[in-house]
Amino acid sequence: MGNVLSQEEVDSLLTGIGEGEVETETDAPDSPGGTVRYDFGKESDPVHLKMPTLGVINERFLHVLKPGLSNATGTMVDVSITDVDTVRYDEFCRSLPLPSSLNIFKIEPLRGFALLVLEGSLVFAFVDTFFGGSNLSPVRLEGKSFTPIEAKIIERTVSIVLENLQQAWSDVIEVKLVPTRTEIDPQFAGVALPDEMIIANRFSIDLGNFQGAMTICWPYSTLEPIREKLQETFKSEELEVDQGWRRYFENRIMSMDVDICCILGTVNITGRELLEMKVGDVMPLDQRPKDPIIIQAEGLPKFRGYMGAYNNRKAVRIHDKIGRE
Repeated sequence: MGNVLSQEEVDSLLTGIGEGEVETETDAPDSPGGTVRYDFGKESDPVHLKMPTLGVINERFLHVLKPGLSNATGTMVDVSITDVDTVRYDEFCRSLPLPSSLNIFKIEPLRGFALLVLEGSLVFAFVDTFFGGSNLSPVRLEGKSFTPIEAKIIERTVSIVLENLQQAWSDVIEVKLVPTRTEIDPQFAGVALPDEMIIANRFSIDLGNFQGAMTICWPYSTLEPIREKLQETFKSEELEVDQGWRRYFENRIMSMDVDICCILGTVNITGRELLEMKVGDVMPLDQRPKDPIIIQAEGLPKFRGYMGAYNNRKAVRIHDKIGRE
């Protein structure tokens, strides 16, 4: 007990430190030789800032996910991105609220897996919405797990999200997002090593009377093979086109009705001849039966063909396309 200071000695020591009479070691370096420890596993800059194309993918993902979820739920759904961050995988797992639905999916042809997280409150809101509820009654989440019916709703929601996410990626690289399994405990997800860096994309989903969070995690090791493509700044003219609107207009154009007519021949007559015409008169055309005829679409010449018959009906067989002059 001889090493234990008395109260008087403690008071005297504190007084000496306050008046500067007792030296302290606050100015000593943190490590021998004055060196500073450096964590080589830590990125000097957040990884997502080095990949601007990921931001473009997120914007296009929002553009297609809103109508996708709205059509599936039968209600107006709004989706917005709240945060994009580069964190260690173990730190991300510790930040997840429980319960959460952890959906692991594969990114073909890339190696590795990625993670889609639906927070528990969002899952129950989707269940309520799919069954015609109004999300007015709060759900007690403590100690709650997902029932088979809720698991089916999760599966359907994940399918919609991955389908739209795959479409958003298609302008950059053709990938196939394949769901593999669902977990509740983060330690069993295992999409990355604990100290590996991941890019966490956090989204807010508004279901009218409720807002919930969804997160998509991309391990850096999974995106490494296409890192250069993700670092591009979208200078390609093809990538500048909004593919969603392009497909919409293409579908609309392809479903339009087009008037087609064939010119079998022409003849020039005077006004007097026209007024004097009667039933039974014959007008010789300037074209013989075996001559090619012009096929017009909406009044514009498009094809050349030959007159004939098909199934006992008059028909025209297209021979070639009329090129631009």
